[in-house]
Amino acid sequence: MRRVPLWLTVAPLVLGGVVYWYFWSGWRDTLRADIVVEQPGATVAIGGFPYRLEADIAGPRFVLPGPVRMTVTADRARANRNPWARDLTVVRTERPTVEAAVGPLAAARLHAVAATSVSSVHLGARGIARLSTVFTQLHATTGLFAAPVAADTFEVHVRETRARSNEAWSATPPQQAQIVLSGTGVRFGGSAPLTLAVDSGITATAALHDFSGWAAGGTVEVRSATLGDATGEIARLTASAVPAAGALRLAGTITTVCPASVAAAVAGGPAPSELRRRNPVRLAFAGSPGAFTIGPVPADAPAAVRAQLPPCPRLR
Repeated sequence: MRRVPLWLTVAPLVLGGVVYWYFWSGWRDTLRADIVVEQPGATVAIGGFPYRLEADIAGPRFVLPGPVRMTVTADRARANRNPWARDLTVVRTERPTVEAAVGPLAAARLHAVAATSVSSVHLGARGIARLSTVFTQLHATTGLFAAPVAADTFEVHVRETRARSNEAWSATPPQQAQIVLSGTGVRFGGSAPLTLAVDSGITATAALHDFSGWAAGGTVEVRSATLGDATGEIARLTASAVPAAGALRLAGTITTVCPASVAAAVAGGPAPSELRRRNPVRLAFAGSPGAFTIGPVPADAPAAVRAQLPPCPRLR
């Protein structure tokens, strides 16, 4: 038998490696160019050959203009991307700081600091189509609450939604974006640790490009916002919010098994000693952050309590 020369068996592997290195280098340069657009002058080191692209960025600073203005800084960031999937990037940061605002709305301003964050960024034809971020050890202040907010973990998911055409019969414009929030170990000031889950939609008569365009008939529809503890759900809120004179005005209902505790938290008063009711009651509320009014417990609401369960937790 004639022996095949060794170089003939190795040559295809070497040639394949050289071709793949050529393409990987192009993907690396594309990632570097994408980062430079958002981080001009940043120090970027890219590695990860051959399976991935991994960029280390020292002192990153990301600025998002538009109806939602956001500035994110961190001590360090690491961006990962599959070489053949430019539309999806995963970014990990150390000690991120977030400053956000929506137009002139004081209630929609946010300052937050976390120990770490992990974000997945999905790009679409018009920019970021979906952004999901998980924070750990979050500490935040916002115009929505008088007290600072802390959480062991906190998730934020924002995505564009395909808007239907404006129907004349609909009192609400079509949804343009969806915001989903969830948190564990959430504490409002001196409250007990709670779980939080929010599903809301941003409606507008056209795509979201600027604040004035959204404010002309746009709303925030809170389809569900729940607070709970290890024992179960404490309160569930549904509401609509509209901009009015530089403020955000909300109106909706709160369904709760701890009505006195909820009313005290809304009013900023001391937490009462209260047992959970067997049957939840529904309270109407309206107003702007810091100036809410909440309706009384209906006179015919059953008052039986679950004495075998722990008392209602402190909500503020």
